[in-house]
Amino acid sequence: MAFKTGDAVFHPARGAGMVTGINKRNRDGESHSYYTIELLGQPGTRLMIPTSSAKAVGLRRAMSQTKLQEVWRLLRGDPQKLPHDHKDRYALVEEKLQSGDALEVAAAVRDMAWRRKQEGKFTTRGKRIYEQAMMLIVGEIAAVQDIEVEDAAGQVNDRLQERMTPAPAA
Repeated sequence: MAFKTGDAVFHPARGAGMVTGINKRNRDGESHSYYTIELLGQPGTRLMIPTSSAKAVGLRRAMSQTKLQEVWRLLRGDPQKLPHDHKDRYALVEEKLQSGDALEVAAAVRDMAWRRKQEGKFTTRGKRIYEQAMMLIVGEIAAVQDIEVEDAAGQVNDRLQERMTPAPAA
């Protein structure tokens, strides 16, 4: 899968970004091509991924508009109950995040948001994992819609609130 300058991409560990260039560099006496990626929501942070190993590291195109609609439905949907034991819970959530799949990441965000609503707060580790999950999904949404990360974060929070806020009594 080849990318070109201007493509919105997603790195499973670092999040969404834009390919800003494809450069050649000499390493060990050989010329290698690299994608230069500017990460969204992380000013000044750039990745250089060898084109030959992009697939192996999980670099992919940002989700499609169709998948974005599935993400919105998922965020508004009923949560899956997370394990009560914090070690099991965090292992499950981190597995979803490491998958790099937008739907898995969105499910992790939704489920953790529900847990925070029930518990009132996160543990320090839970807060860090939730922030990482939000960074991943919000960045990808911003890339797909070509909007600012803050605007995408507002959209995600609005979708989460739609489901968590009880309907007014008639």
